[in-house]
Amino acid sequence: MRSVLHILLAIVLVVAAFHAPVRAQQDTPEDDQGVITRFLQDALSDAGRDVRIRGFRGALSSRAVMDELSIADDEGVWLVLRDVVLDWNRAALFRRVVSINELGAREIEVRRPPVEPERDIVPSPTAREPFQLPELPVSVTIRSLRADTVTLGAPLLGQEARLRLEGRLRLEDGEGEGAFRAERIDGREGIFRFEGGFDNVTRVLAIDL
Repeated sequence: MRSVLHILLAIVLVVAAFHAPVRAQQDTPEDDQGVITRFLQDALSDAGRDVRIRGFRGALSSRAVMDELSIADDEGVWLVLRDVVLDWNRAALFRRVVSINELGAREIEVRRPPVEPERDIVPSPTAREPFQLPELPVSVTIRSLRADTVTLGAPLLGQEARLRLEGRLRLEDGEGEGAFRAERIDGREGIFRFEGGFDNVTRVLAIDL
């Protein structure tokens, strides 16, 4: 799920970056949708990761929607998000705040783990940098993070599982906190609850799991 959160956060920041008054005056809404879609695909794609977006609308409004987002690696598509909704407070950008009322999807399908691209140089364990939350130029608050259905393919857990996911997230000045609840909806019992926070300065990690 970490990859899903990274992608959704990147979409939020790119959409926020395009909310400049000059762009809104220079381009037509149709032009903006195409420009932002192509920019999102290019920004989120990388070696071994190909991102495709279909039906992106409302980028210059307080409610943006996306019919489908898929991510593929060298072996094909491994992640699909359908009917994505971003409902946010545009005026809060003037305070350098990305304030999101709802970031959700009707369906998230994680078919298998992604294939890691081959690297020419493998860093030694001592060369790895300590964990850090991203230091963003804006603070990000997501009051409602939800997915009506999350389908996890059998390669992930040994059997297919379907879940309902809800949560919240806040990130500001290298400090973050979040809470998530996932409940199985495929006839099997199972609930996963998480609440935690981390501070880059104090290095304090708090987890309730």
